Amino acid sequence: MKKLMNRKTIWILSIILVAAAIYYFIGGVEKEMSRIEVVPDGEVLQPIFSGELSDIEEWRFDAVQDFFIEYRLERDRIRGQEKEMLNDMIDNPQVGPEARAEAEKQLLNLVDLMEKELIVENMLIAQGYNDALLFTRKGVATAMVDTDELKEEDFLRIAEIVASVAGVSREQVQVIQHR
Repeated sequence: MKKLMNRKTIWILSIILVAAAIYYFIGGVEKEMSRIEVVPDGEVLQPIFSGELSDIEEWRFDAVQDFFIEYRLERDRIRGQEKEMLNDMIDNPQVGPEARAEAEKQLLNLVDLMEKELIVENMLIAQGYNDALLFTRKGVATAMVDTDELKEEDFLRIAEIVASVAGVSREQVQVIQHR
């Protein structure tokens, strides 16, 4: 009986540790993104053979486009780590049924969140915005859009799209213009 209690305690602590790690990774995304400095490397953009590619200006990205690209890359990297950790728990024969079920539930929630982000971001781009990102945390959804100007009707339209897909009320939607 004592052995069984020790095993339960170990699995409960393992679940808590996994949940804390996931919380840390998800919570740290915005902090990590604020530390990333995107600086185009002029040498990388130089043609290998000087006469072949005359219009180097086509190669230059603007800082806003870089932000959206870098954020997606970082988000995908962190999500990959989370999915790998959860899949390892699910596939581990030493993991108990409760812990496996919890890991499966977290993995399904993660996939659902990824789908919502993809849908909202693509819907906003289809509405004519240059780019868009969706952040969700604790019942609040934030949409960041790349556009020159947001009018009141734009805020309302974006809030409606985000609320309907993310499953939050319009009052829990924040819209940020990033330019």
